[in-house]
Amino acid sequence: MHKKQNITKKYYEKNALRWAEVKTNSFVHEKQFKEFIKYLPNEGNVLDIGCAYGIHIPLFLGIGRKLKYEGMDITQAMLKLARSRYPQLSFQYGDIADSKTLPHKKYDGFWAASVLMHVPLELWSDMFGNLESITKKGGIGYFNVPLIHPNLSPEEDVRHFTILSKKKIQELLAERGWNILKSGMMDGFSKKNTWIWFIVRLPK
Repeated sequence: MHKKQNITKKYYEKNALRWAEVKTNSFVHEKQFKEFIKYLPNEGNVLDIGCAYGIHIPLFLGIGRKLKYEGMDITQAMLKLARSRYPQLSFQYGDIADSKTLPHKKYDGFWAASVLMHVPLELWSDMFGNLESITKKGGIGYFNVPLIHPNLSPEEDVRHFTILSKKKIQELLAERGWNILKSGMMDGFSKKNTWIWFIVRLPK
């Protein structure tokens, strides 16, 4: 595992319970989720990458209840919380930048809300390739990333963030042949945070 990712992983291992108690709005991405599922098969299977403690699962159990959900995270403490909250669902350890840890199956779509920015830029090519390897041809993906650094107290928050411009992200997607179906801006956890989100179709 890359050193920067390992630092981020240790942060979440240490702070999993606190995050589960503080970050409780499961519907921050409701607008985007409703758009995302329009492009999926009615009972398609979706991998929730960076599922954490299951913060987005209410969207899947409600609006997306016909979808087949699976969660994946790099942090064991988060997975433990998710399994205790949703014992009826499937969760697994996985690092989207490490192909050896990924599921040996194909999904109709992937959901990666507030996750990909934790992967160092030098691993983004591997990350994109891994996403393609676990997503069916022409499959659908959702992700969002910050356009400015969201750290409010960097002395306490040691997580890694890859910060890219909208243009650079669009260029990276075009290089892979990923088609942007929808995109837009959204607020972060503070007024100074600005994030951009994408719904994409992978090459057929």
